Amino acid sequence: MTRPADPSGPITTLRPTTVAPVPRLAGRRPRVRRVTRVVRHVDPWSVFKVAAVFSLVAYAIALVAGVLLWNVAYSTGTIDNIERGMESTGWSVFELEGGEIFHNSWIGGLFLAVGLTGVAVLVATLFNLITDLVGGVRFTVLEEEVVEKTAAPMRRFATRRDGGQADPAATGTRPRA
Repeated sequence: MTRPADPSGPITTLRPTTVAPVPRLAGRRPRVRRVTRVVRHVDPWSVFKVAAVFSLVAYAIALVAGVLLWNVAYSTGTIDNIERGMESTGWSVFELEGGEIFHNSWIGGLFLAVGLTGVAVLVATLFNLITDLVGGVRFTVLEEEVVEKTAAPMRRFATRRDGGQADPAATGTRPRA
């Protein structure tokens, strides 16, 4: 369907879809500007927060995945096969203790998560020091022109006046006298 948004302006083309498309000017592509941005500083406190959350989530995922894999390996007999295979190579007694492995993984993983968070903050601080010397990191970004024109503005909510009565213009009713 084609209808003019402004009688003197360009023609806006709309296609019926389930999601309303962004109207584009007919016969014209959106303009693209090439812009250069420079990153000179990264806040170490924000890096700490993001790295801490990331490390803790990865830590929890690794613990849960380890428990699930251990249970699958134990139920399929893989753990017993590994123990017998190690005993056949010369070990007198070889046992894999699941509880002990989980306990050591829990403690080691916690130290690893804290260590990775510290390394991320250290890298952010080094980045700030280096960019002070060299002037920053330059990025080239393409910015597209956004054209949003609607034929008629939509009112989503009826506004309330004093006394809790709905706005007569929005509901189509007359106010009581």
